[in-house]
Amino acid sequence: MDKNILLPEIAWYLVQCKARQDERAQEHLQRQGFDCFCPVLSVESLKGGRLRRLIQPLFPGYLFVHLRAQDNWAALRSTRGVARVVSFSGAPSRVPDAVVEHLMSRCERPDHRAAFNPGDKVQVQVGPFAEMDALFLAMDGEQRVILLLNILNRQQQVSIPVSHLVA
Repeated sequence: MDKNILLPEIAWYLVQCKARQDERAQEHLQRQGFDCFCPVLSVESLKGGRLRRLIQPLFPGYLFVHLRAQDNWAALRSTRGVARVVSFSGAPSRVPDAVVEHLMSRCERPDHRAAFNPGDKVQVQVGPFAEMDALFLAMDGEQRVILLLNILNRQQQVSIPVSHLVA
């Protein structure tokens, strides 16, 4: 890093990790005293006929690191799992605090919707069937569900995105 470039006193920077070493990089950076943040996303998937909830990074291969201008940037770059500090024109690219704070606030309130079991009563929140009560029948792929709805006094099976439901 060029010593002549003026950096803010403390700011968030983006670090690119080596392939599939996000967790390793974060662990080693935190051991060295760096403040790191890796936003995660809770994802439901169907595997082996069972609905599973997985936690995945929102930006795979990247971490946010809170650094001071006087911090040891060489230690950061030589940390296991770290590939490089994302830079433009030779200067580390600063991520606005508001962006990181927004991501942190969204990650503090993850979607805790429970996985549905056959026979569970659910309500559709979005789309043409909004505010209708239904029975959960099964998963239809990774992102869709099959429901039993009472439409015009007849029970109909419909397939909608799982994100449109609430228990």
